[in-house]
Amino acid sequence: MDIISAANLYLRQIGELRPSISDLKPSIFTTGGPEPRSLVEISGKRRSGKTLLLMQLVANCLTRCDVILININHKIDLQLLGKLLQDAVKNANPQATAVELQEICEKCMDSLEIINCFSSLDVRLAIKALDHHILLDNERVSLVAIDGLCEFYWFDLPPNVPMRKYTYYMKFLERIHRISKRFYVCCMYTVDSSYLKTSYAPSRAINIDHKLQLNCFRGKRTLNNKRIVINESGIQVMD
Repeated sequence: MDIISAANLYLRQIGELRPSISDLKPSIFTTGGPEPRSLVEISGKRRSGKTLLLMQLVANCLTRCDVILININHKIDLQLLGKLLQDAVKNANPQATAVELQEICEKCMDSLEIINCFSSLDVRLAIKALDHHILLDNERVSLVAIDGLCEFYWFDLPPNVPMRKYTYYMKFLERIHRISKRFYVCCMYTVDSSYLKTSYAPSRAINIDHKLQLNCFRGKRTLNNKRIVINESGIQVMD
């Protein structure tokens, strides 16, 4: 016999109403798209295309659901995001007229809420707001996207008190992991690959459902070791 609290039952019922994004970009998620309560880690070095890939995935999600975007490193280009959204809407509605496509795009943009953060306190407050009311009040939110998860590491370092980058990363990851599990949403975030390196075994490992690793070596760009090209349409996986 399973025993479940009334609060958890209510949250599960809300979760079941959230639109599915599990069919998102099969060329990127080759083993199936993100499910409810899943984590998607987009990693790479500077200028590897992390923010662009996040915007591309957000644009595709907006054709299916509402999205909360926590903007930490302020690299989101709204004009480019609009272009990516237009492409996603056109692909999802191949028979629509130009006027209909414009109306759908406007509706999709209304489904996006951007929370700008200028300090780690802002990030914590944004996560608290997700936990306390945002995700409770909107059952159409299926994706929480975070650009620049560890952006404030250097500002948060206490004087003369070393903190591993990996430890800092895990502290924030634990918070969004709880949000993901509690509210049945996918949490997708970008992080510099230097924060993923650790020389010791973590005591409490958190399972990352999808790891999207971007690399650029000698002019060759890859996503999970698959050749990619970057153009005005975003990141394209080569066959």
